[in-house]
Amino acid sequence: MNNDGRRIAFDLFYAEHATPAFRFALRLSGSHDDAEDLAAIALAKAYQRWDQFRGDSAARTWLCTIILNEWRMQCRGRTQQAVNLEAVTNLSSTFQFPNLELAEAIASLPEKSRVAFLLVKGEGMSHAEAAKVVKVPLGTMYFRVHSAIASLKQKLGDEGNTSEQVKQVKCQHEV
Repeated sequence: MNNDGRRIAFDLFYAEHATPAFRFALRLSGSHDDAEDLAAIALAKAYQRWDQFRGDSAARTWLCTIILNEWRMQCRGRTQQAVNLEAVTNLSSTFQFPNLELAEAIASLPEKSRVAFLLVKGEGMSHAEAAKVVKVPLGTMYFRVHSAIASLKQKLGDEGNTSEQVKQVKCQHEV
């Protein structure tokens, strides 16, 4: 592909995926500034590696993998920090029904469960797509999402309304 074709293809990719990339980064990091940095770095890496994208998975899956890997690299060496109000508020704002208790419970999940939950329930990926992002077997992804939902129900109490919200978490299209 010549440079003009590559640029046009990436411009289309960027237009479609920049907002979801920021939203996923915000859910992971809990900080607008960190999310902007994560999304920008991931999109820059996607552009640099554009010729390496083979299409084995959806472009969204590929980009989420880049974001997740970058986030993990940035978290290395950091001590586990308590979930702060800004992170909970930012996470809550990315769902259709802002609920601070639910967002706090999601933010407090162990990393593997939280990432699985955010990919499947937050980003609307299939379990298979999410398994590709995290590079785990499909059964492992089902287990992690199920465990996250069970943990959230336990943390929030199995109250009808909140329990249904946990099952039906969907992301907003705009942040």
